[in-house]
Amino acid sequence: MKTIDLKPNHRRSFSSTLFLLEKMVAEVREVLSADSDLRMQKVTKDLGEGKKNEVFDALGLLEKEIGRLADKYQLPPQEMVESHFLNSRKSKAWEILNDSLSKRMNGFGEFPAELAREFDADIEGLLKLVAKL
Repeated sequence: MKTIDLKPNHRRSFSSTLFLLEKMVAEVREVLSADSDLRMQKVTKDLGEGKKNEVFDALGLLEKEIGRLADKYQLPPQEMVESHFLNSRKSKAWEILNDSLSKRMNGFGEFPAELAREFDADIEGLLKLVAKL
């Protein structure tokens, strides 16, 4: 197969594109393959087996094409260290939760003062659990 050597900035950009597309493919496969155990997302199963099989076939083609293009453009896989991954997710969870404190919720309308203390305590509880990760 012919390979193409992209400039580093183009390689990084296209590598990120394929990385995100691959993650989307994996997410679609996971949602359509199993019952979700997420509390805050309910998936209503409305696709028949025939349509699901078509989607799975298309996902397989997408996976093969992602691999082909990664080889063609000489894009190495992103290497991830478990501890770095975990720390990045903890940091993101911390950011999301801190943005959910009552004082930050005022951007969506004034947060009821009588609820703020209990609400913030619940957010702090989540922050403590995230810290245990």
